[in-house]
Amino acid sequence: MADVTPAEVGQLSADGRWRWDGTAWQPVAVTVPSWASPAVRFNATWAAAVAALLIGVVADQWIRTGTFGLGASITFLIGAVVVIRLGRLERPESRILVALAALFACWFTLRASPWLLWPDLIAAVALVGLAASVAVRGSAFDLGVAELAARAVQALVQVAAGVGFVGRPLLKTRGRLAAAVPLLRGVLIAVPIAALLAGLLASADPVFASFFNLNIDVGRLLLDVLFIAVGSLCAAGLLRLAASEPLDRFDGPAWRLGGTEALVVLAILDAVFAAFAIAQVLAASGAAADTLRSAGVTYADYARSGFFQLLWVSGITLAVLFLFSRISKFSNRRNALAFMVLAECAIALTLMVDVVAFRRLSLYEEAFGFTMLRLYSHVFAVWIAVVFLLLAADFVGLWSRRRWFVGATVASALTVLLGLNFINPEALVVAFNTNHAQTAHKIDGDYLSQLSSDATPALLASRTFLDQALQSQVDKAACAGERVYAAPLAAFNWSDAQAAAARRSGC
Repeated sequence: MADVTPAEVGQLSADGRWRWDGTAWQPVAVTVPSWASPAVRFNATWAAAVAALLIGVVADQWIRTGTFGLGASITFLIGAVVVIRLGRLERPESRILVALAALFACWFTLRASPWLLWPDLIAAVALVGLAASVAVRGSAFDLGVAELAARAVQALVQVAAGVGFVGRPLLKTRGRLAAAVPLLRGVLIAVPIAALLAGLLASADPVFASFFNLNIDVGRLLLDVLFIAVGSLCAAGLLRLAASEPLDRFDGPAWRLGGTEALVVLAILDAVFAAFAIAQVLAASGAAADTLRSAGVTYADYARSGFFQLLWVSGITLAVLFLFSRISKFSNRRNALAFMVLAECAIALTLMVDVVAFRRLSLYEEAFGFTMLRLYSHVFAVWIAVVFLLLAADFVGLWSRRRWFVGATVASALTVLLGLNFINPEALVVAFNTNHAQTAHKIDGDYLSQLSSDATPALLASRTFLDQALQSQVDKAACAGERVYAAPLAAFNWSDAQAAAARRSGC
C-alpha cells in the first residue's frame, strides 16, 4: 500500500481490498453470502456415495432409451427415497415437496404426451430441489422472488460441488490404501508383459485367440459411462444441497423506486386498459362498424382474432404489477393507498382483457376446432385469472406477515398441471373435435395424427359419433402406429401399451 494516511478510521483503499484501522492498512475480510457458500451441515458417508452411483446407473437405463417411461419414474422415486433418508430432511414441508416430486414423476410412465411430460419433468426437478433447499429452514409459502433466485444460485453451487461431497469418504480411506500400493505397482508391471505374451500366443493358437474376441461397442460403453456420471453427479449435488447450511431470509437489494414513478406507471396502465374496454363496448354495440369496414375486417373475424396478443397482455401486466409492488417505496400512507387502488383497478381491467381473450379463443375454436395449443391457451387464461385474484388479495394485505404470493402462484400452477395429467388433455381435444365435427361435418385428420398415444383410445372410440366420411380420417390417424408393444422395461409406458392394445382391437 502507498504511504498515504487516510482522513478517518475505517476508510477503504481505492481497490477495496484494504481498510485503515488508525494505525495501519488491514486486509478486508471477504464475506461470502450464504447463498454462494459451499458449506455443509454434515459430511457424506459411504451410503451417500453408493446411492449416488445407484441413481446414476438407473438414470443410464432411462436416458439410453431416449424416451420417458418406467426408467424415468424409477430414477426419481429412488432419488426421492435417497434425499429423504440421506439428505436428513428435518421438516414435514420438505418431505411433502419430495412426495409431490415423486407423484409428478409417476406420470412419466402413465402419459405419453410431450405437452405433459416436459412440464412434469420440470415440476419434479423443481420440487425435489426446493425440498432439499428448505430441508431445515425456509418455506415455499414465505418465499420472495429474490430469495427464490438466491436459492437457485445456491443449488447450482452445491450441485457443482457434489462430486467432492460424495467423494469425501473415498479420500478418508487413502491411508488404508497405502498397503495396496505395492500390489498396484506389481499389476502395472505385469500388464504389458502379459499383453505381449497373450498376443504372441493368440497368433499361434486360434482357439486361444477366440478368448479375446469380445463383442464390445466402445461407443455405447462410453455413452453409458457418461450417462452414469451425469446421473450420479446430479444425485450427489442434490444430496449436498440437502446437507448445505440453511439459507437465511433474503430480501434482495435495498434499492427502491420512488412512489411517484410507480403511481404514474399504474395510472397510464389503467388508462390504456380503460380505452380498450371502451373499444370493446363500441365493437359490441356496432358503433365501430365503419372502423372495421375501413380496416377490411368483418365482425366475425374481429371477434375471432387477437386472443394470443391479449393473453400476452395479461401475462406482461401481471409481471409489471408484481414488480412495481416489490421495488416501489411509498413515503406516506396516502401514496401506498393510491397504489393499491390503481393496482386493483389494473387487475380488474386485466381480468376483463382475459375474459375477452377467452371468449375470442372460444369463437375461433367453434369455427376451426381444437388443438393442444388452443386448449392450453384456455387453461392459461383461467390460471392467470386465478393468479390475478391472488395478487389482488396480496395487495389488500392478506396474510401480510408472510411472502406467500410466489408460493401460492407456484402451487396453483402445479395444481393445474396435476389436473391436466389426470384428465388427459389429448383425449379432451379429441372429444372437443368430435363434438365440433358433428355440427361442422369436418375434422382435421392430419392434426389428430400428430397426437401421442394418449389420444389413440379416444380417437378409436370417437368413430361411432362421426359421419362415415370422417371415420376414415380418424382410422388413418389412430391406426398408423404399432399394434404390438414390446418396449424395453426401462422404456415401458402405460399409455403406449394401451394405444397398441386399442389398435389391435379397433383397427
